[in-house]
Amino acid sequence: MASFLVMVSILLLIQHAELITVFGEIQNHVFCILLNFVSIFDVSVAIDELRAHPYSDVTLPCHFSFVKGTDKLEFTWEREDIREEFEVEDDKDYFQFFRFYDFFEVFSKVVYQFRNNMEQLEEQNSMYEKRVSVNRAEISEGILSLLLKNVNFQDQAIYKCMAVSPIGRGESKIKLIVEDSEEPQVEFKQIDDETVATCVSTGWYYLPNVTWLDRGERDLSNYSTVEIYEEQMNGAHRVFSVLKYPVKLNEKYVCRIIETDVNFQPFRTIRKYPRRKFHRMYDYY
Repeated sequence: MASFLVMVSILLLIQHAELITVFGEIQNHVFCILLNFVSIFDVSVAIDELRAHPYSDVTLPCHFSFVKGTDKLEFTWEREDIREEFEVEDDKDYFQFFRFYDFFEVFSKVVYQFRNNMEQLEEQNSMYEKRVSVNRAEISEGILSLLLKNVNFQDQAIYKCMAVSPIGRGESKIKLIVEDSEEPQVEFKQIDDETVATCVSTGWYYLPNVTWLDRGERDLSNYSTVEIYEEQMNGAHRVFSVLKYPVKLNEKYVCRIIETDVNFQPFRTIRKYPRRKFHRMYDYY
């Protein structure tokens, strides 16, 4: 009887060991599948923000490790609308702040497309014609970053980079925020035997406000002058500003120009609602 129990125990131990071995093999197999899936499908979940001033050039980053060359590689840059809601509630009213940048659904969302070892511009939205490019020399290294030239307020959006190659696929997103102002290049000049700092707006404004700051962000605008540099028939104009504050060549000066006419600023609206009386789960006020 004792020997029988010993034999049964040994058989149970052998079966248990076999189960552990099989389970271990399954685990390893599943791990390999997951590893391969991660390697061939590269997805960036979080959306980073990139800020740019109007009329400047900006590079939208995109990189995939599975891209090893241009052979059978396809990638596309598209844009998505931005819909943002900001909510505030006080004792009297319930507010909902909307920032909505409308992108015309009837037009193509394609910003840039690459296929068959060359650019494909047939479906490109006309807004981006001759304004976007990708460095061909960097594509083989997996760098698919998009250069966007002469940024304007209509460019503010979420941009999606999607790529497919024989060994993988992936997508990433970047939100481009266009600031309400520009910071043109500052140049030092001699005017009336005096060293001054000057700047010329790249963009066109209807009611521009020019602010001069030094390295410590002190406002030096009271020491500056502003005049029209160039004017259009519709009343928009570029401006030329001179900072006459005792200028030091080793100091850093910032010229910031912003549109103050609300009719020509980026579209922003605020909607006001009655105070919420019930919890959100009831889905009514």
